[in-house]
Amino acid sequence: MNQLAPAPGKDQYMEAVRVNSALLEDAARLGLTEVVSTCPGWYVATLVAHIGEVQRFWALQIRSRAQEKQDLPRAAFDSCPGLFEWLDGVDAGAPDLEAVPDGLITWFERATVELLAAFQDIDPEEAVWHWSGDNRAIAHMRNQAMEATVHRWDAQNAYGAVTPVDPIIARDGIDQHFEVQIAAARQWGTPIQGSGETYHFHRTDGEGEWMVRFEGDGVAVRHQHGTGDVALRGSVEDIFLWLWGRISGERLDVRGDTSLLDRYRTLVPTS
Repeated sequence: MNQLAPAPGKDQYMEAVRVNSALLEDAARLGLTEVVSTCPGWYVATLVAHIGEVQRFWALQIRSRAQEKQDLPRAAFDSCPGLFEWLDGVDAGAPDLEAVPDGLITWFERATVELLAAFQDIDPEEAVWHWSGDNRAIAHMRNQAMEATVHRWDAQNAYGAVTPVDPIIARDGIDQHFEVQIAAARQWGTPIQGSGETYHFHRTDGEGEWMVRFEGDGVAVRHQHGTGDVALRGSVEDIFLWLWGRISGERLDVRGDTSLLDRYRTLVPTS
């Protein structure tokens, strides 16, 4: 059975960016020094600065209709005095939590406005450079929807009070993981070669099944029912969060060779 779901469009992706960025902002206003356990070595302040920088970077690519990577100028940080220098400590792995710049949250809020304005003014099929090779504006919208969704979950989780993930975005995020992130992770990380491992993912709160097989350097993904070496059954949100490395297998109904859950992280490195 063909189980391909219709991909969200421009408006849905923009709404996901808008809503999840606002939720991240709300979490940040609870405090900026809380540890973000799902991003080792990060704090809420680190997370806010990261997403603000990412959103400004991609807004620049979109506005300029970049055909190759454009570097974000230092002026992008000027509206938050001290942020550029503070980020040096973040990049070195030692953020000074007593010197988080005033105005960081407002700077992040404005980054979201900037990104959404850039998306509003471009056709989804217009060509703009993207690291994945899918050089369409819609690829940027999709990726930023996932970034905002996952990282607002990180921030909320730091305070132990997460809100549900939009099931349409979660479903698309699963497909995006298989279509885009696996290839990137295996290119940029140090993955082991596959030896025929098969993973069957089965959504329990709606239609959706994925059979994933690793063989050598290749990865095959099919939308079909079947029997894998390990089966992972759960809600679309929990499958999404597991694939993106946010929750453990304890949230899923796992059957078969459970050792393959840890192996997945070596087949698809998270960093």
